[in-house]
Amino acid sequence: MAHKGVREWTSEELSSVALGQNGFHIIKGSGETTAASKGITYWVAIKAVDSVVGVQARAYGDGDDFAISGTQNTTAGNNINIADGDIIYGAFDRIYMDQSAEYIVAYIGK
Repeated sequence: MAHKGVREWTSEELSSVALGQNGFHIIKGSGETTAASKGITYWVAIKAVDSVVGVQARAYGDGDDFAISGTQNTTAGNNINIADGDIIYGAFDRIYMDQSAEYIVAYIGK
């Protein structure tokens, strides 16, 4: 079932974006992490911490993936760098990072 983004999120999920009330995962690169492996359906935001992060994320539902080609895969050349402290909002069920020294905070949606 496709996710319709902010129009489909519950108020609890929207609060998670702003406040992290549903919790979060600290994910360290490199490689791929799936929401299912963490026991959830998707994350609602990704925040770079500690350094610039090369990351890709697969959209859960409608829209392009967060990747240079618009399609998430495991090719580091397809990563988009996000600066320390920047947040990317969306419903993501798969995250790929290219460097083992990088960290992100992935906010739990559902």
